[in-house]
Amino acid sequence: MAGNSFDKRDFLRLAGGGVAATFIGTRINAQDGRILGLDLPKQVVDLIPRKPLNYLRMAESVVQLEREADRRGFPKSPLETRKGQSLADVADSLYQFAMPRLVALIDRSEPIDVQFADQAGELLAELHQNQHELPEALKLGLGALGLKPFVPERQRYLDQPEPAQGEVIFVPGAPPAPDAPPSIEPTPQQMVPETTSEDEPDKPLSKSRDFATLKSEYRRMFRKLVVRPQYQESVDWHMALIRKSRDRYEKVAAQTGVPWHFIAVTHGLEASFNFRAHFHNGDFPLTSRTRQVPAGRPTKWLPPSDWESSAKDALRLLGYVGQSDWGLERTLYRLEAYNGLGYRGLGVPTPYLWSFSNHYERGKFVADGKFSQTAKSQQCGAAVMLKTLADAGEIKLEGAA
Repeated sequence: MAGNSFDKRDFLRLAGGGVAATFIGTRINAQDGRILGLDLPKQVVDLIPRKPLNYLRMAESVVQLEREADRRGFPKSPLETRKGQSLADVADSLYQFAMPRLVALIDRSEPIDVQFADQAGELLAELHQNQHELPEALKLGLGALGLKPFVPERQRYLDQPEPAQGEVIFVPGAPPAPDAPPSIEPTPQQMVPETTSEDEPDKPLSKSRDFATLKSEYRRMFRKLVVRPQYQESVDWHMALIRKSRDRYEKVAAQTGVPWHFIAVTHGLEASFNFRAHFHNGDFPLTSRTRQVPAGRPTKWLPPSDWESSAKDALRLLGYVGQSDWGLERTLYRLEAYNGLGYRGLGVPTPYLWSFSNHYERGKFVADGKFSQTAKSQQCGAAVMLKTLADAGEIKLEGAA
């Protein structure tokens, strides 16, 4: 422990996997001497940075909730996974360790114990902010949505830099802000010829921001998408969750006209599939309006205060209700444009679409305006979920063949 170098694996080895302390609703401070059931000297505790402590607190809280759910005899869920996974694996990915387990806990408890479900939902909402990237459409295009811009305090595990300044991208279908740049819809002469050749070679990622230019790229990349083997188990879990929750997504789809599968993948990326939190951004609880961007939503609330009503408000706010073209290319464009096209300028396929696939290796905006070349998204990309659903014959996307 020379200097102050002390990584998460070092601490987990020191802890020996002990899981006796409960940290639900409390943040570990440098003064705490009892961590994971161990009485540690203050000199040791002081060497451990806050970020690893937060990881350990979250992981320990998940394990404790699982034990309590078992003690109370809650029914099992088909979504339960990785319950035997070691806390040492948190060093690689807290999100992949905890997110599926918290979703399963909500599924187990929501029908019979709402208070317990809210405990899991609150933890999941906190975890979500570890991966959630504020969508560019909300960060830079707030005027289009009638919102006042502010920098949210949302990165609990990362340092928060100054917000980035850049080109405004608006949600497809939303009205432009008063000072918005003119539309970039191409003229017929600018249209890029489409190709359907299966033997078309890979091309560099386009830096364009208009739909007509990107259309053939979306189709080509979707057709060539392959799930990376190390993520196959996680992708299978995502499919199980989407199938189990399909009725809830279809209920919202019937009232908005937005395809159920689009609602499902957006729910995963914007709220980590948390049915105890707001669809807009994963804010908890549903008994309050959203706090982060977009804040104060839904404007008419209490009553109702249910997830379905929150989802309908978010879809209306984002301009998706009333749209008619939900083919493959337009669907992928709407998803990418909403999250942000900034990855294209860096030559990185956006993880919002392609994470867990052969198209994405690494590179992520880890905070507002701060890009890391080594960081990896721990969320499953929307295109990966859609491709898996399409290959299973559960959805049909025009243009996917």
